[in-house]
Amino acid sequence: MKESRSDFMRIGDDRNVHRIPPRERPFMEYDRPCHFWGHDPHCYGYRVHHLPVGFRRVTYWGVEYCFHNGIYYRPYGNWYVVCRPPFGICIEEVVHDIIFHSVHFAYFNNTYRIYSAINSNNRIIDEQNRIIAQNNATIAAQNRAIALNSSRANDAYSLANRLGLAQSYAYADKEYFYQDGVFYIINSKGKYEVIVPPAGALVEELPDDYDVITLGGNDYYKVDDTVYRLTLVEGTPYLEVLGQMYGDLARQYDYNANGVSFNDIY
Repeated sequence: MKESRSDFMRIGDDRNVHRIPPRERPFMEYDRPCHFWGHDPHCYGYRVHHLPVGFRRVTYWGVEYCFHNGIYYRPYGNWYVVCRPPFGICIEEVVHDIIFHSVHFAYFNNTYRIYSAINSNNRIIDEQNRIIAQNNATIAAQNRAIALNSSRANDAYSLANRLGLAQSYAYADKEYFYQDGVFYIINSKGKYEVIVPPAGALVEELPDDYDVITLGGNDYYKVDDTVYRLTLVEGTPYLEVLGQMYGDLARQYDYNANGVSFNDIY
C-alpha cells in the first residue's frame, strides 16, 4: 500500500491543510499489517474490508477483538480496523528483531489516589497504582538517586483530574519499553507484557493514527484512550502521557467500535 500525499492530507473548508486519519484513508488488504513487534508498518487505525481466513474472536476486559497471526482487529462501522494488542497480552522476550525503545519519564508518583469511576477495561489502573505507590515509597527512602518530582507529578494529576482522565503510574526502578503507541514491561516470567500507558512517560513522536482533541479549551493528542500533551523537559520537547479517558469521555471519542458488535456484522 503506497500512499500519495493526497491520501493523508487534504484542504479543509478553512483552506488549511489537514491530516487525514488512517481510518479515513483508502482501505488496505487484510494481510498488510505485520506482527506488532516487527520492523514493518503496523498500520494501526487502518480499515480492512475483510478479515483473514481462520481469525478467531477473543474478549479482553469486556472488549471483543478479532485475532489472526498476532494482529488484532475491531469492528469499525461495517468494516474492521487494525488495533493495538489489549492490555495484559504478552510476547516472548526472545522474539527476533524487537525494536522497542526504552522510555524516559518526566516524573514518578508515589501517592495512591482513588479514581471514583473507572470502567472494567481500565480497572487494572487501580490495581497497579495501589502496589506501585507502596513500592515507590520504599524506593524513595532507600535510593535518593531516584528523582520523584512531586511538584510535576501533582500538577499533572490535577490537570488530568480536571479533564476527567485517570492516571496509571510507573515503577521508579523498572524499565519500560515503547513501540508505536504500545507500552511494555518485562514481567516476572521474562515476557514483554502490554500495559496501560503510564503517566509521565515521554515519547519523541506519536503513531500514525493519533488524533488532536480539545479538552478544557486546550488541544491534546489522543492515541486510543491515551491522552498526551506537548511538554518541555530540560529544554527538549516531548509528548507526555497525561492519562486515560474512560466512561462517557472515552465513548465520545471511540472511533473504533461505534457501538457495533460482531453479532451486528455476522
